[in-house]
Amino acid sequence: MKNSGYITPNQQQPVPEKPVAVDDGQLRAIAYSMDALIPGFYAWFGPLKIRIGGSEAEETYPGTIHSLAGIGLVLSDYRIYTTYPGSYDP
Repeated sequence: MKNSGYITPNQQQPVPEKPVAVDDGQLRAIAYSMDALIPGFYAWFGPLKIRIGGSEAEETYPGTIHSLAGIGLVLSDYRIYTTYPGSYDP
């Protein structure tokens, strides 16, 4: 008998694997620093991350940057200029 594509109650669908989130501490530190408006220069281009200034992310900080490349500049008067328009929330 040919499989018609329907699932009977006795059959189970294969569970798709979830993608594994890579904990990139450098990218989290950049996200945290820009989110907290800590003065500094921040740039990320794929595997290359540059952070001049800023701070390490707190252990409980869940945010990250959801783009492969970008630049951010936070000045001491709490002005932020960035190419990243997204949210830091996971």
